[in-house]
Amino acid sequence: MDLASFDTVKGAGEGAVMEVLHPADGTVLKDDNGQPITITLMGADSEKAKKRQRAEINKRLKSGRNTKITAEEMEENGVNLLALCTLSWSGIKLDGRLLECNAENAAMVYQRMPWLREQVDTFVGDRGNFLKA
Repeated sequence: MDLASFDTVKGAGEGAVMEVLHPADGTVLKDDNGQPITITLMGADSEKAKKRQRAEINKRLKSGRNTKITAEEMEENGVNLLALCTLSWSGIKLDGRLLECNAENAAMVYQRMPWLREQVDTFVGDRGNFLKA
């Protein structure tokens, strides 16, 4: 077995499609045309995600030992990392309008919809989603 077939860094950087699930019953949510609502995401092992995580850690280390991080800062950092990992989406509608996929909208949606943020976070962290079958 060639370990290169388990290159999660490469697969995570290429991204994978997550179908958005109903927060209560787990069924796939559909858009107005009956198509699954999807989000294409990079994985946590991607170079881009790792670079962002390292930057946050380095910022904290430079601040000094007595610097405390708040729960709100931790949540914001997590939301921003998930927004960075969001490559594209289809069918994401909020307050009656389709949203363009960009980091600002992704962060806003993940902040406003904790159930979706949790799905995205779980998907991004699951290396199996980024391995080719």
